[in-house]
Amino acid sequence: MAARRNIKNYFKLITEVIILFMKKIRKKNLRNVLIFISALIILSATSIFLQSCSNEPNSDGGRNISGDINNSREADGSDDDAEQPAQTENEISDDIPELDFGGETVSILYRDYMEYETNAENETGDTVNDAVYRRNLAVQERFNVEFNMIPARGAWAYRNEFLNRIRNSVSAGDNEFDLIAGYAAYTVELFADGHLANWKEIPYINYDKPWWNSDFVNEMALNDKLYFLTGDLALSTIWNANVLFFNKQMRADYGLDNMYDIVRKGDWTFDRMAEITRQVFRDLNGDGIYDENDLYGYVTDTRNQVDAYIASFDVSVTRRDNNGTPYFALTDEKFSSGFFKLFEFMKQTVSTFAGDEQPVTTDIYNVYRPIFEEERAFILAEYLGNSSYMRGYDFDFGILPFPKYDGIQENYYTNPQDGYTIFCLPVTIENPAKIGAVTEALAAESNKSVVPSFYEIALKTKLARDDESAEMIDIIREGITFNFGMIHVVPLGYPHMQWRLLISANQDNIVSEVERSMNSYRINLERILAAYE
Repeated sequence: MAARRNIKNYFKLITEVIILFMKKIRKKNLRNVLIFISALIILSATSIFLQSCSNEPNSDGGRNISGDINNSREADGSDDDAEQPAQTENEISDDIPELDFGGETVSILYRDYMEYETNAENETGDTVNDAVYRRNLAVQERFNVEFNMIPARGAWAYRNEFLNRIRNSVSAGDNEFDLIAGYAAYTVELFADGHLANWKEIPYINYDKPWWNSDFVNEMALNDKLYFLTGDLALSTIWNANVLFFNKQMRADYGLDNMYDIVRKGDWTFDRMAEITRQVFRDLNGDGIYDENDLYGYVTDTRNQVDAYIASFDVSVTRRDNNGTPYFALTDEKFSSGFFKLFEFMKQTVSTFAGDEQPVTTDIYNVYRPIFEEERAFILAEYLGNSSYMRGYDFDFGILPFPKYDGIQENYYTNPQDGYTIFCLPVTIENPAKIGAVTEALAAESNKSVVPSFYEIALKTKLARDDESAEMIDIIREGITFNFGMIHVVPLGYPHMQWRLLISANQDNIVSEVERSMNSYRINLERILAAYE
């Protein structure tokens, strides 16, 4: 059908050209011109017929994902001069009907330093920027809306400023913004104040679509209320994923096993990692002091990268009872046994360097990251996106998932550091249908074009230095997980951070600390549950 429609359009266009052209030419040239035009009609019709018949699904879901997305308008369907490609069986419709909002404005509040996932003012040649630009343009044109992008200081240090701006706007009813893209760890505080709308009451939002993270939705939905969403609109869920980098040359020099094969076989457990890294240590200056000047098997901080092991070990901060109500799982044996494994590794193993115990600088990242950069560490615990800063390293490095708790655990898991973006709505929004349609369409377009350009090109092609690392990134992404108790870290009183607090203080009394704090944790949880009622 598409072929017939295209041929018909070509005939119509060329007929109009013939009529106009015949009015201009002389009769003696008419015969030659008609022969030329007849050939043109046949070639054009044949070409468009073959093109239409070739729109079959391919290995990348029918999307044109090339080395440079800037050369591919088809990747996000934003080329006004070309007919939209036929939907393939792998492309999923957002099921939003034809809507026209008459040029109304949609205002989006976002953190200024996270602009890369939300706003792009023009095309610059940067892969991700241009994909975001075309995504936003396509949605604006589709629904006849205008975006008003509002940057605000939103890093952790400015959390109160960011939250108070939202609270004041809602209290004043000034409708300053329609959609909020906030820092996950502190933005969750807003729902308890009654400032946020329930996503489940917003038209056109479909949580079963692949552009919304189903694990996050399942953890955050309670009593038919859902105040926050994340997924493909938040590139930071991938960027902030906790991973391990390893030095390939050191692996060869120390005769260590093939790291990728260990992961593939499912044998990349914490004990296996500890065994391997213990083989790599040297007191380089022979002073008997183990500090940032020596060589290590593993370097890390004792903050965010400690939190990562809670997800990696498949430890739950909260679980759900038979009624679907969250309760604390901090007294589970695995919560304490996992801590002891990690404590011994970080504090009682000479081949591990934990950055914050060194007095050289208050910035722990300036202590342990240079050790890896200077090729004095085999494994570095970091965020996946920070590999962009490592492209200039003179040595080859690989990427690995965080290890399993033990050989019984089936999958590799990771969590994004809690600065990833979550989306919420002020309760004062005036047109829920408009915001729902626009948000759903933005997420769908991100799934179709922005995430592939970011994930396949920026991460797997530009940042991964070998095919095996790209394979590991797939495993890492598939293992991104969320937990109600970790998402609500601030209003709950930071329960999962018991691990990092004790390790940083070089204390191993996890059981007594949990018992001492459980009463306040339960009170905080009751307040949260009451707000969901």
